[in-house]
Amino acid sequence: MQKFAEVLHDMLVTVYHKILRVEEDFLQRGAGAGLTLREMHTIEYIGRAGTEGRNPSEIAEFMEIARPSATVSVRKLEQKGFLIKSGCTNDGRAVRVTLTRMGRKVFMLHMHFHMMMVKELESGLCEEEKDILVRMIQKLDRFFEKNIEATT
Repeated sequence: MQKFAEVLHDMLVTVYHKILRVEEDFLQRGAGAGLTLREMHTIEYIGRAGTEGRNPSEIAEFMEIARPSATVSVRKLEQKGFLIKSGCTNDGRAVRVTLTRMGRKVFMLHMHFHMMMVKELESGLCEEEKDILVRMIQKLDRFFEKNIEATT
């Protein structure tokens, strides 16, 4: 059983570093050039909301940062041409943040990469193996959630 723990540990560390390397490479070249990983995740979070966008408080909560920091991050991404802020139609005081055309392009390219990764992972798996994989990743996610809660 010790061998299993060592192999799994090595695999998790290796895969984590490879994901980071591939995402950083994406951000160094092509449409994502000039973005940090945190900025890309902000764009992804806003992009997942579609045309409705997000407000700065939602962005701050998702990124686990203070609202003023989220406002600064939004401003930087707006200056880089990836985001646009606009007033909410229902409440003139509220601000909605959506993706520009360039922001949507980067978001779609990033999502395409994620979908290619998922398709590669699921190819050749039967339904039972897919269910096991999902349960294992959920278990790993719960571990991380517990540790996040313990540190806050």
